[in-house]
Amino acid sequence: MGRMREAGVEPDAVTYNSLIAGAARRGLPIHALDLFDEMLRAGIAPDSWSYNPLMHCLFRSGHPEDAYRVFADMAEKGIAPCDTTYNTLLDGMFRAGYAMNAYRMFRYLQRAGLPVSIVTYNTMINGLCSSGKVGYARMVLRELGRTDHAPNIITYTAVMKCCFKYGRFEQGLDTFLSLLDRGYISDVYPYCTVISALVKKGRLGEANNYCDLMLQNGSRLDSVCYNTLIHMRCQEGKLDDAFELVSMMEDGGLESDEYTFAILVNGLCKMGHIEAAEKQLFYMEIKGMQSNVVAYNCLVDALCKFQEVDAAIRLLQCMKLKDDFTYTSLVHGLCRVGRYHMASKFLRICLREGNNVLASAKRAVIAGLRSSGESSYDCFEWQET
Repeated sequence: MGRMREAGVEPDAVTYNSLIAGAARRGLPIHALDLFDEMLRAGIAPDSWSYNPLMHCLFRSGHPEDAYRVFADMAEKGIAPCDTTYNTLLDGMFRAGYAMNAYRMFRYLQRAGLPVSIVTYNTMINGLCSSGKVGYARMVLRELGRTDHAPNIITYTAVMKCCFKYGRFEQGLDTFLSLLDRGYISDVYPYCTVISALVKKGRLGEANNYCDLMLQNGSRLDSVCYNTLIHMRCQEGKLDDAFELVSMMEDGGLESDEYTFAILVNGLCKMGHIEAAEKQLFYMEIKGMQSNVVAYNCLVDALCKFQEVDAAIRLLQCMKLKDDFTYTSLVHGLCRVGRYHMASKFLRICLREGNNVLASAKRAVIAGLRSSGESSYDCFEWQET
């Protein structure tokens, strides 16, 4: 903007709107607000496209009250909201946990004859599904069928995810098949959704068939899709295929991420390849992912199951981040080899760090202390905890 002014060109609403949108995309709410204030001080009147990205950024950054204040300011200044404004508000309400408020606002839009587009319907269906309001989501979906708006791939994918999430597996699969029949599938996301669901159900043969179909359709795979396929190969015990997929991903210009390493470490541990899993952790650290607690937890758990508890303790001490599962695995592992005092010690460390463990781990420590003749005071103390 300094160079603009030097050239005799004054910034206008479009200039500031672009900058605010850029700050919003980068998740910089303070910067976006500063730009908005600067715009007002410069005497430039904001429009709806000044407010929309600002509200979106505040909602996404976890500041719903500030986003509502921005909307109220918009109303006070007499700036008419557009359909993007309302869609931003609805999406923000869902993200803030106010699903029924969003539903009531949607009904208000309909009664007032305000813009209700396919994007609005998709926002409602996805938000209601994510909030567990499946009945309301189905009601809105039925209403969409009675409008002039045609459901699109986003609509169907939201319904699929909802069905799989809440145990309505066959309904989700039927939705996917209807997408295929109507020729709606143009990217990999619906494939990944159904493949992941099939893998979780243990229906690996069907998952493989859809993988083949996805590749035959010439879909360009992204890192999420590759991770889904790698996970499936690990579930099948086909580790060579999994690593071949990793090579394909990296040859295609995509980087292995934390999910990739967690999947590989878990797959290697399940097959008993502990040394290979340790090597994957080493490669992961080289890439600067030392905080991948899921990958570390997989190896801690595997070492404990193979009764290599001292190695598990050393690994835990090297971890930058630990959580409930880290300590639960270690406590159970120590109890399995009869080292109840050490298990008790790590249980205390866990609680001091503000973590917790599963109740089963506490019970294992209490039972072990009792069986080893430990004083009743220590057992009672853990029962109280």
